[in-house]
Amino acid sequence: MILIGVIALVLVAIVFFLLQSQQPPQKTPETAATTATKTCSGSPLGYVAPMLVKVVRDAAAAAGLGTGGIQSMGCIEGLRRIQGGARPDIFACVDIELRPDAERAGALQTYSLGRFKLALVCRSPTTLEELASAKTVFADPNKAPIGYRELAAAWMLSRDLGVNLTAKYTALGVRFVYNGTLYIYIPSSLPNTEMIDVAPNLDGAWAKFEAGAGRCMFAYVPFLLGKGLQLRPAGNGTSYWEPYTAEADGRIYYVYVFKPPYDFVEDPPIKAVAVLLGPPVKTIRVGHFEAFVASYTELGNCVIESLKKMDLSKYGFIK
Repeated sequence: MILIGVIALVLVAIVFFLLQSQQPPQKTPETAATTATKTCSGSPLGYVAPMLVKVVRDAAAAAGLGTGGIQSMGCIEGLRRIQGGARPDIFACVDIELRPDAERAGALQTYSLGRFKLALVCRSPTTLEELASAKTVFADPNKAPIGYRELAAAWMLSRDLGVNLTAKYTALGVRFVYNGTLYIYIPSSLPNTEMIDVAPNLDGAWAKFEAGAGRCMFAYVPFLLGKGLQLRPAGNGTSYWEPYTAEADGRIYYVYVFKPPYDFVEDPPIKAVAVLLGPPVKTIRVGHFEAFVASYTELGNCVIESLKKMDLSKYGFIK
């Protein structure tokens, strides 16, 4: 009996050994860091407003991602692409009023980068009175928020300071109607005139400005910093702007950073609405200047998480 028992135990041991040797090796459990590394790899596709290209590319690089897919594109144009089904990994926009549209289009998450200021940049020293008759480069408001914000600022400055800055825009077909609320009616097609050279977005406006197409253009402070302009106070400020000078690539720029309420860090004192006549017609409230990003994939989430770790004040944002 004892011998039979020993043989049985030996047989059981042999069978157990054979079964174990046939099982595939166990996988090492993935950690959160391993999963994150796998998710955060590659080169994200981005529809990014010109002002935000540098900060988004810096965030992608900090996350170990490629930056070649990050495209400079006006917010309105980018949003229309997304609504048409062409979703990127990351969408970055300078108008917080468009965040609900981005969310309705299926964003996984959105994140505010902070507020920022409006400025005017010129090739030579310029007064507000001279701006009225100076040729300017103008970003198309049908594609870029800077356009309809420029129109609102021009109307407010004209009303408050008695300088006619709006005539050059009405020559484009733009209409300003104030009945307690400022409505700015913007045709879908804007021609070039003797006073205005129209560009598709802020980057396009900058390229034309650099080529000498106009004396001045409106821009955002973070956009100018992203172009390498280091602003130095020039003194002789006024009630509506603070002058600066900047030098880049051997050229001197004259920058005028607007003061409240014309800087749009806070909501303007009047209600303003831009009406893009389309088709389709779209109305956009012209409120304070605040930028946001929206992700549509896990790769886009990686960019947003990287942005959350950055000091955005270095890029001209105000939290």
